[in-house]
Amino acid sequence: MEQPNIVEKDTGSTVLESKSDYVPGKPYSKIRRELSDEDLGNSAVQKLILSEIDRLEKEVTKLEPYKDKFYESEKQGAVLTAKLKFSNAHEILYSFGLAVGSAIMSLGALFPINQKGWIFLVVGSLLILGSVLSKFIKWK
Repeated sequence: MEQPNIVEKDTGSTVLESKSDYVPGKPYSKIRRELSDEDLGNSAVQKLILSEIDRLEKEVTKLEPYKDKFYESEKQGAVLTAKLKFSNAHEILYSFGLAVGSAIMSLGALFPINQKGWIFLVVGSLLILGSVLSKFIKWK
């Protein structure tokens, strides 16, 4: 592994790393993590640990409302997704009703009106009318 290039301090530049994907970590990340009983008995260590616990408790208190907001937005997202699925299904049925109604009405032109042609016109008109009315009725 290459040594990093060190630039003089008065130039204002920082230490250059040889790797292009270098991301500086926390300054204490490589310090030994295990604490002996003697270390835990030290009052300075106890004060540091207690201050860190206090800081973390404040963070937890500050972040608690976001947990509730997350669950609320997740529930709202599920409701909106269900509404969207229903809306898509309704649009498909609306389009299908218009297409089939139009096709049935056009079949009526093949037969004379006074024989069987009127049946096709009535059924096709009812399908189209039902499709158009379903578009304007508010479904819950």
